[in-house]
Amino acid sequence: MGVPHFALLAALTLMNTLDVLSTEVKDRLISWCLNRQLSGFNGRPNKPVDTCYSYWLGASLVLLEADQFINKECNHSFLMTTQDRFMGGFSKWPDYLPDPLHSYFGISGMFVINKEVDVHPALNISMRAHQHWMENCVPNLL
Repeated sequence: MGVPHFALLAALTLMNTLDVLSTEVKDRLISWCLNRQLSGFNGRPNKPVDTCYSYWLGASLVLLEADQFINKECNHSFLMTTQDRFMGGFSKWPDYLPDPLHSYFGISGMFVINKEVDVHPALNISMRAHQHWMENCVPNLL
């Protein structure tokens, strides 16, 4: 369920209409996302934490301006348990083989939550790439 929430928030953000959500709805979304954090994040109740949800739910909380409530150290520690230090990459869960999808979203989750790199949370691209796109591509579409 974390991905549909993210998709809704990202779409509203990209359309500059996130304010259509009432404060009550935003608070409920924030509560739902924060309740998904155990060490890392899970996608729904009674499921194990999963590397990719660090991005989906972390970015959702950034878009809702509630990322200050994320336990960043706990999330980072979980992600490090899914990292393969010999082969490289991240897996879905600790002691599993790494794969490209979880490697991508694990790194993206660290960047968007820890703000180590300036990332557009709705697009999962650097702000530099976003600025280039807005200046050079969007005007040509209009």
